Amino acid sequence: MRTALFRFSVRAAFLYVRVCAFEFLLRCHSMFGARSWACGVCSFVIVTCHLSLVTPAFAADQPCPAKPQFNNGQESVRLPGVRRIENHLLVSVRINGNKEELSFIFDTGAGRTVLDRRVATRLGLRATAKSSIGGVGTGRVDVDVVNNASLQLGELRLDGVNLNLVNDVHEQSSVGIIGYDLLCANVVTLDYKEPSLVVTKPSAFQYRGRGDVLPLKFKGRWPYVPGTLKVPGVDPVTDDFLVDTGSDDAVNHPIIRQSKGELRQTETGAGGFGDSQRGVIGPNEWFQLGSTTIGPTTSACCAGNDDVNRQLGAAVLSQFRIIFNYPEHSAIFEKY
Repeated sequence: MRTALFRFSVRAAFLYVRVCAFEFLLRCHSMFGARSWACGVCSFVIVTCHLSLVTPAFAADQPCPAKPQFNNGQESVRLPGVRRIENHLLVSVRINGNKEELSFIFDTGAGRTVLDRRVATRLGLRATAKSSIGGVGTGRVDVDVVNNASLQLGELRLDGVNLNLVNDVHEQSSVGIIGYDLLCANVVTLDYKEPSLVVTKPSAFQYRGRGDVLPLKFKGRWPYVPGTLKVPGVDPVTDDFLVDTGSDDAVNHPIIRQSKGELRQTETGAGGFGDSQRGVIGPNEWFQLGSTTIGPTTSACCAGNDDVNRQLGAAVLSQFRIIFNYPEHSAIFEKY
């Protein structure tokens, strides 16, 4: 609600300034002539006001509620209990000082931290609010929220985390999911081969490698990188793709529906939050990410949520060591 009011205030202020500025510009034209230097200054002022009023709205779209605390003055820590099951990485988490080590999936497609409701009950966690979350399926899932929890991941503590309690996290090997709350204020290095997750303070991070440094764009709390996909019989399409380490898929895009290759029916959104729906799946020819071209994999379309119809899943992502730098809006991809 506060974000919506802020946007309204910004737009209202911008509209008022724009009206006043253009009225002043018309008077300037009548007094000095359309080509005078004074009118040029007026035009510059209008553009400057436009930019200064629009810019803050983008920063307000991406709050970072979690506050990282590094133990013993450390600037970089390797998270404990990291293990790989197929193409998913799991990390060990303790909640609110409880000694029980819990397995959470590291999922860049998770804008909210999620916990199995039965585990919350066992740990004595009490929900104080209600909300809903969305995912790759249609609709939303109602959740109870434990506000302001503290998560301990080895030598790193995350304060101010809201736990969204669900009946099923859709993963037999884990009881929770963590993504944005770990990523938003840190530099996180994901290594599928080791496997490992290393969290570094942004002020201490320096990169001297040769990986592809790609810009990260955000829709809410979901990260996107540019890529190019080629499907049979259709020109390559360049787009922004959701980076989703929690997905088993390769690379998805609506262009697959136009493919001249063999397509078959499938259920999209299965295994995530929300209801699945009918879609299509088929082979692609290649996908380019930075300087790396990935050979034929499969593409599907379409999820119940349009924001995830363009998606990079772990079948492709697991071919890279990836450094997520949310504070700088960038991601580095190093091909194995």
